[in-house]
Amino acid sequence: MKKAILLLTIVSFFYVSCSSDNTETPDYKKEIVTSVTNQIILPNLNTLIEKSTALKNSVEEFSNNQNATNLLDLRSKLTSITEFYAKMYIFNIGLAKNNFINRKINFWPVYNISIEKNINEGNFTQSSILNLGSAAKNLPGLNYLIFKEQNATDLLKEYNLNANRIKYLKFITNEFHDNIKQLSSIWTSTGSNYAESFKSNKEDGLLSSFNLLYNGLYNVIDNCKVAKIGKPSGLEKSSHTNPEIVESFYAENSLDLIYSNISSVEEIFFSDKITSISSYIKSITKSDDLNNRIKNKINIAKETIGLIKTPLKEAVNTDTDKVNVAKLHVTLKELLVLLHTDVRSVLSIIITGTDNDGD
Repeated sequence: MKKAILLLTIVSFFYVSCSSDNTETPDYKKEIVTSVTNQIILPNLNTLIEKSTALKNSVEEFSNNQNATNLLDLRSKLTSITEFYAKMYIFNIGLAKNNFINRKINFWPVYNISIEKNINEGNFTQSSILNLGSAAKNLPGLNYLIFKEQNATDLLKEYNLNANRIKYLKFITNEFHDNIKQLSSIWTSTGSNYAESFKSNKEDGLLSSFNLLYNGLYNVIDNCKVAKIGKPSGLEKSSHTNPEIVESFYAENSLDLIYSNISSVEEIFFSDKITSISSYIKSITKSDDLNNRIKNKINIAKETIGLIKTPLKEAVNTDTDKVNVAKLHVTLKELLVLLHTDVRSVLSIIITGTDNDGD
């Protein structure tokens, strides 16, 4: 009897061992791409359309009755979609990037000279607006027209003095809404259905969907470091500060947009609602060390943003705040090193160019 029990125990042990050995390792790259597409990209596009529609309706209401209440609502709607779009910049990849969608939607700094020239001359149409450069419309143009004067009374006076101003605002809002719909159409089944192509992509290496996704998030951090912080504060290639080139100059929410950018990267790395990159890293390294270092840098960056008490366009030139601006710049540089060196080595990533290459 004892021999029979011993034999049964040995057989059970080998069965469990074999079963454990035969457990398939998840295809993390595929699962990450699929879950990010289904749980983040597509739902966020629906929200982006809703916010764009709300902005368009608010502009229409403001055009009918230009008062402080409607202006306040308009500013709220623009701020909401601007900060939400900052979370979507991470997905400026593949077909969307090939169609220059982000350049159409958010190419700053604003070319306000062109805006005022068109308003003063008044000979523009909805069709002619299409021929204007991106910096004279879309988010930069809306930011300028809705936040040009922080004092609502002063801004309302400008609209009352020239009816072309509200006309221009309506036309560029229409085009902005069309660009948001184009972005949605690229990804969804109502248009190019890139979401399905993205999930089913069989390419390896450079053109794989996971590689595209990773380069998208790498580009976000690089863009924050170089274009959003470094150049305005004199920390990239030149020591001269240039506050006029901060993103969202007139609305003064540049730091909030950087925070949203960083949070979007954090989501892809650590969110529980998707198969995260941190899970993939841990499956290879069998440790949380690298993930913890990345998480630490992200936390420091977000905390440092909270320490900057003035708008970024002012902070780049003030003694106290510029210390924290410089700290933020260094932290993002250190995060980029982790992404470019450590994570790339572990996950066999190919880093391609960023939006700041060639500057």
